[in-house]
Amino acid sequence: MPIKVVPIYIEPMLEEYVDPEPEVVESQPEPTVVRPLIGQIAFGAALLTIVAHAVAVATASASAWSTGTVLGYIAIGLSVLAVLGGIAAIILNRGRRLGIIAIVVGVLANPWVLLEILRLFAGA
Repeated sequence: MPIKVVPIYIEPMLEEYVDPEPEVVESQPEPTVVRPLIGQIAFGAALLTIVAHAVAVATASASAWSTGTVLGYIAIGLSVLAVLGGIAAIILNRGRRLGIIAIVVGVLANPWVLLEILRLFAGA
């Protein structure tokens, strides 16, 4: 059986092939989750300020003056840490509400501030 050959005529393309531009899909960036870690740390420091101050007063009342003084200084340091952490939380939006609460509690629980307030009311 003989093979039949059919001639193929190729005609030149009249139009140039243009690759269609890919569709640009503008995707929305995924929202970032704000973690309130700084505010939580500042609030924790404010709570520790209250505990350290209460223990310092109780210890000093039991005639352990040096231990009460050291705990008072620790309470002041924790208070400063709470206020600075609260300011950082507010500025960086990392737990603003907790940062505000930490600032208020940190200032009010500071033994030095309480001493000055009591002196003001005592008139001394």
